[in-house]
Amino acid sequence: MTTTYKLALTLSTTMVMALIAGPVHAQEAPTETDAPFASTDIIVTAQKRAQNLQDVPVAISVVSGDMLERSNVNSAEQLFQRVPTLTFRKGNTNKDSALSIRGVGTISFSSGVEPSVSTVIDGVVYARTGQQTSDFLDVERIEVLRGPQGSLFGKNASAGVINIITREPENELGGYIDASWYEGNEYRIRGSIGGPLGDGVSASLTGFWSQFDGNGRNLFNGNKVNGYEHWGVRGKLIAEPTDTVKITLIADYSKNSDNGFADSIGTVFPSAFNNAVLIPSLAPLTLDGKNKDIDNDLDPYTKDKNSGLSGQIDVDLGAATLTSITAYRHWYNFQVRDGDFRSDSPTNVNTGTAAGDFLLHDLGDLKFDQFTQELRIASANPQFLEYVAGLYYYHTKEVDYFNRVVTTCTASTLPTVGGLTPCAPGSSTYVTNRGDADFTTKLTSYSAFGQLTANFTDALRGIAGLRYTEDKVAFDFARISTSTAAFPGVNPAFSASGSVKDNGWSGNAGLQYDVSDDVMAYGMYTRGYKGPALNVFFNMLARDTGGIAPEKADAYEVGLKTRLFDRRLTLNIAAFYAKYDNYQANFLDLVAGQVVTRLTNAGEVSTRGIEVDFNAAITDDLSLSGGFNYTDAHINKFICPAGAAITCADAINGKPLPFAPKYKGTVTMDWRLPLNIDGFNVDLNSSLVYQSKTNFDINQNPNAFQNAYAIWDAGIKVSTDDNKYSLSFIVKNLTNKQFVIQRIPNGTSFMRQITPRDAERYFGVTARMNF
Repeated sequence: MTTTYKLALTLSTTMVMALIAGPVHAQEAPTETDAPFASTDIIVTAQKRAQNLQDVPVAISVVSGDMLERSNVNSAEQLFQRVPTLTFRKGNTNKDSALSIRGVGTISFSSGVEPSVSTVIDGVVYARTGQQTSDFLDVERIEVLRGPQGSLFGKNASAGVINIITREPENELGGYIDASWYEGNEYRIRGSIGGPLGDGVSASLTGFWSQFDGNGRNLFNGNKVNGYEHWGVRGKLIAEPTDTVKITLIADYSKNSDNGFADSIGTVFPSAFNNAVLIPSLAPLTLDGKNKDIDNDLDPYTKDKNSGLSGQIDVDLGAATLTSITAYRHWYNFQVRDGDFRSDSPTNVNTGTAAGDFLLHDLGDLKFDQFTQELRIASANPQFLEYVAGLYYYHTKEVDYFNRVVTTCTASTLPTVGGLTPCAPGSSTYVTNRGDADFTTKLTSYSAFGQLTANFTDALRGIAGLRYTEDKVAFDFARISTSTAAFPGVNPAFSASGSVKDNGWSGNAGLQYDVSDDVMAYGMYTRGYKGPALNVFFNMLARDTGGIAPEKADAYEVGLKTRLFDRRLTLNIAAFYAKYDNYQANFLDLVAGQVVTRLTNAGEVSTRGIEVDFNAAITDDLSLSGGFNYTDAHINKFICPAGAAITCADAINGKPLPFAPKYKGTVTMDWRLPLNIDGFNVDLNSSLVYQSKTNFDINQNPNAFQNAYAIWDAGIKVSTDDNKYSLSFIVKNLTNKQFVIQRIPNGTSFMRQITPRDAERYFGVTARMNF
């Protein structure tokens, strides 16, 4: 029995004993300071103003920063473990990652398209999913708004919003430092200090460093893969020169260096080429669904740098608050990748059975800049007509360079064996072709928005919102090639420039009724809009210059928000249906036999389901929280792109959207154990996440899926009564359940897969000091 397993068994045994002891403790009358998990109101800013979660007619999941820290959830790619309706698609690099809500999200390698799920941090929209894949830093809470948010958040929120709010400086000087170690040589150090700098001025400075060797290995050179080294810093300054003016300045910088995520080959399908060439080449690997290793002559590597400045000014006008948010952000991404997935290619003359035996290496970088300006006014509450209105400007510029090198063996003097002519330096002729592309994409957007809430009675309210958006996407593209014909993964030379313009309306309308002081019902219609796009990518051709039409959604939602049993139980239920027209999605295509992706208007898709969120203070020392959702997200009518090289069958219609499990649920328990140790507290936390079978491929490849799985985590925290010092122990994935978060078909040849950090059991410890 391993040490980790013994620790896991100890934790689970302790949990059972605590549950047995629980009723005795529940009968005690705890004081306020001894009630760490008593029911409290949750304040959110989902409608651009501070409101109680139970008063907002929107389906929202809220995850506190404390819960993220207890669960070792450190980035957006792990957040799906705490929000049932959220899924994360991990790409080979951060720029190719994507988030989905209720089964809907944009997956694309194009620089001319925006995400369907908007990420907002401290009021600033992050225009690309890859910008926010760094570690969470000093998070107060995360609000996940489910479904289109067309009125207040705009066009790149057609599936939902992840609204991240970081902590503000305290009124007194203080801070913390903590350090963590996890099995597998994973380390984390975080620290923060903040407080008043003078009359009406406070500030905080927060930083982190984290490192992980990786959960796989490149057998070619013995190097670890799927690891990282991240560090970053954020400073926040708040000045209140008068009682009516508040100024918030934020600056941040982070740097990520990742040796992955690597494409590990799982399943290889029988064929003449695979049997004769590929499978013998991959002999060092164990080719199955659990494989995390690679055998590449080029280690995967990704580097990201993110930085930004923002300034927010809030002016209290008495009857309303005027807010201005000005922000600039910069993102740099660099990546290298082995695209042939072997260390010995090419090994044979590229003909006959060995056709497709080539070396393929990729290198690329991007520089992305964005500027945003929001000006809005929000009425003071309460009054008959409450409103939020504003103007928004958004400009982005992305400059990309991408290089693909393909080497083949065209002739050899070595004797043919079994229908294959082997190649070796000195005896063979090698030909190297390369394609290089430089492209720039600019997006400019203007919008005006407003939302009214009419309080018809103390119990009945009507909500109506509207947003008008104008978009322009422009590009310059030039690809040069050493070949006049297409070769694997590279189209011939091509250059073009152009732009597309469009505009659209989005908005919402609904009713909200207070059945009682603790029960609120609502019904809402929302019109979603996602602007036009261009398929600007390495293999761009003339057919891609015409633009991708805007994506539009009609969404309906009814919900019930309740506080029961003297408000110790919060139980929220939502039922939804949404239909998306001109859905912007990726389709697998071929260029000279090599699989590439192509952005297209995929047609019509829809999603429907039921969601439940709950938070129960069983006692003042014991709480349960979590959620469950049933989601049926599927393709209604798929439109095959013109000239598709891969068969586009009607069989896609009616099939599920990728990254949309039908069932998903989470439950988390926090318990202050009744041990009565003088001067110390002992807290137990445990969580269970379940996800049903998930498909990863819109083309419905029968092997591109992950079976249903559940993950169980548990931890114990020992802290002093004053919470100055604490020591926490955590076991992730107690049952050692293996799973993947991506399976990618490489044509009909084999399946690649990406295995996350949490797909194995590991133990960790964190020491923390608050001051």
